[in-house]
Amino acid sequence: MVAARSRARRTVRRTGLAVALAALTLAAGVGSAPASGVTGGTPATGYTFAAHVQVGDSVRGCSGALIDPEWIATSAACFAGVGGAPTVATTVTVGRADLDATGGQQRRVVDVVVHPDRELALAKLSAPVIDVAPVPIAAVAPTAGETLQVLGYGRTATTWVPRRLHRGDLTVQTVGGATIDLAPAAGASVGVCKGDSGGPALRPRGAGFELVGVHATSGQAGCLDAPAGATATATETRLDDIAAWVRQTVRGGAFVRLPTSAAVLDTRGSIGGAPGVKAAGATTSFQVTGVGGVPATGVTAVLVDVTAVTTTAGMYLTVFPEGTTRPAALSTLNVTANQILSNSAVVNVPASGKLSVYNNGGGVHIIVDVQGYYTRTGTSGGGYVPVTPTRLVDTRSGLGGGGTTTIPSGGSRTFPFTGGVIPAGASTAFVDLIATGATAQGWIGTYATGGTSRSVMDYVPGTTSHGVAVRLGTDGRATFTNNSGSPIHLVMTATGYFTGAPTTGAGLRTLAARRLVDTRSNPAPMPANGTVDIATGLPPGATAVVNFVVVDNTAAGYLHAWPADGTEPGTSLSNYPPTADLARGGMAKVPVGTDGKIRVRNVSAGTTNLVVDLQAWYPSS
Repeated sequence: MVAARSRARRTVRRTGLAVALAALTLAAGVGSAPASGVTGGTPATGYTFAAHVQVGDSVRGCSGALIDPEWIATSAACFAGVGGAPTVATTVTVGRADLDATGGQQRRVVDVVVHPDRELALAKLSAPVIDVAPVPIAAVAPTAGETLQVLGYGRTATTWVPRRLHRGDLTVQTVGGATIDLAPAAGASVGVCKGDSGGPALRPRGAGFELVGVHATSGQAGCLDAPAGATATATETRLDDIAAWVRQTVRGGAFVRLPTSAAVLDTRGSIGGAPGVKAAGATTSFQVTGVGGVPATGVTAVLVDVTAVTTTAGMYLTVFPEGTTRPAALSTLNVTANQILSNSAVVNVPASGKLSVYNNGGGVHIIVDVQGYYTRTGTSGGGYVPVTPTRLVDTRSGLGGGGTTTIPSGGSRTFPFTGGVIPAGASTAFVDLIATGATAQGWIGTYATGGTSRSVMDYVPGTTSHGVAVRLGTDGRATFTNNSGSPIHLVMTATGYFTGAPTTGAGLRTLAARRLVDTRSNPAPMPANGTVDIATGLPPGATAVVNFVVVDNTAAGYLHAWPADGTEPGTSLSNYPPTADLARGGMAKVPVGTDGKIRVRNVSAGTTNLVVDLQAWYPSS
């Protein structure tokens, strides 16, 4: 920001918009088209939500504001008006007024959504920023004569690239259908310069601020190397009337549970187009969008059931978005020789609509079913609501109805799910499903009234468990089938549910899956009945979608998991067998504490190592 040399208040003509937008974005280095800053303003402190956007090493620099833990609002010109993943590496710095100092947080931009009619871009960050409070978007338009505070990292009256946040006050002249025209008050000399593009215009609210607009164009009077005829005006992109669009864009994906899980890969046959046993080190890609009821477009992630049919050795599978670098340390499913075993996983869907699966050893057939998909369209699906882990079904005690008998080979049983922690009207229950007492391998199918059965879990002798999405009928009930030569008991613990509308509950936030902890290297194996606290890097109140992998255990057991500052539940997650199985994984959803941590207890008479991978998350609803 720089001092304006003219107090003229005429607005920038729309015919000059393209030139003005280009002028407001600034190259990183001194020389061609440098970035701008608030001229005539003062160095700003305390605006921790202010963001600096750096496109490439020297392509351009812009300003912006954190509006959500993983999204910033800025100018579409910063990304040349193009949405999607940036083609040039782009870094956002939040909470650092002086870019040459330390502190704050830096994130990569992984996706850009451009408003169809406004000079506005929403940029998604590679991971949430948890130590900075986002600035809320104003619900009420400004009025003529109102004073707004403007921020920017751009050029000043004396410095091409100040690398410092500046602020100043401008007065609202007129409010249009999509823009707000600003000018300095009489006698003042404040303006918006190159590099301020996308910076926030703020209204004080209580002890904080609300975001009224982002910088779009400027007359640039008072800016270093200002063009001839520069004026002291600026135009902001108005936000209050498109706040609903912003909320819908950033809220995450609503979940649509398919009536019957879609088979997208089965290497025992032609499904997925990759038949045959997969050798150690092989990577197999397959289509998930446009298949079996999954839409061809608008899908951000899928909930899959991944099954390994092993032949020769113990190994693991890793499912990841096609075209991305496989996370070398992560596993989706761990199995031993001669097992048929499954696990659930949430996986991001790239633009190609394809996923890849890697197997690290042995010969294996791979089966992948899509239980449901996530979409940001806003017209279908439901949001997620976590609940206190509550046991709904236990055929050993008769909980859930149907008596205390096992479910026989080929048998089925219907259970009610709503009326307690899961309310009537919920579309889908998310439960930790346990098959126990099995003497043979088999699989469990589930369907709502009027549906057909498809596997959600392949189990092995003994006890098998992991999280699954259970589609509910309008009567709140679901049927489970036992497809094996062995009778089994079923135990189900509800950990959450999906609502019946896309605007209620929380949307799924995607990220690049990453490892949170591996006690084989740090801190140490978990003792019998011992606990470990795990930092998730998620905001307070969030729910983490994790894969728990038990490794090198010395006895059978199970896990408890809960917010680190919360109350320990009495129900189990991720039941694991004795030592013969080497490693066993189970997907779960666990709320995090106010410090962003979850606590896990090893409920066992033996020790174990624990590996925890983060797949996705939901914000507080």
